Amino acid sequence: MTESLRAAKRAGEARSSAPKLGILLIALLLLVIAACKKKSETAVNLNAANKVSMRQVRLYYESPQMLLVAEPRSIPLPESSAGAIPAVVRELLKGPAKPPLLRLFPEDTVLRGAYLLPGGTAIVDLSGATLSSGWGTGTHQEMMAAYSLVHSMTANFEEVRRVRVLVNGNPTETLAGHLSLTKSLSPHPALVEASSR
Repeated sequence: MTESLRAAKRAGEARSSAPKLGILLIALLLLVIAACKKKSETAVNLNAANKVSMRQVRLYYESPQMLLVAEPRSIPLPESSAGAIPAVVRELLKGPAKPPLLRLFPEDTVLRGAYLLPGGTAIVDLSGATLSSGWGTGTHQEMMAAYSLVHSMTANFEEVRRVRVLVNGNPTETLAGHLSLTKSLSPHPALVEASSR
């Protein structure tokens, strides 16, 4: 076979594979578009199935007067307390939106889980390098952090009467060595500004 015939044969093969490649790329593009559309429809369907809607919550942070004050915030929450309790704790851990209010938990604190037991005890399981290795804070900040969690839970969920704090899935004696967490904590109104009670 001559060199010119071989070149013509290769050119013919290349031309016949070009349309196939184009069809394959178009099919792949259509699949990607369909997957993206289905994903957004799924998220909308999950929100509807879980009855997620924007609701106002009260999150408690420390004011310059060294008392807890409620910061109202609108967040998407499921209708059920089982789904809403973890969402409220995560929002609390983000810290305050208003500058004069103070963040109480270490910035690396994360929520491992939160749920409600029969009888009104909310279990909140926290984690993070600072809490795990020993939080070197004072008595006041430890107490305010723990009670900001308690008041944020009891203010937003009428069925929550007390809060038990765990660290890394285990009961903990304390967050920073000052406040006993061996038992559940109930609201402490004396730590809250009168306007936020």
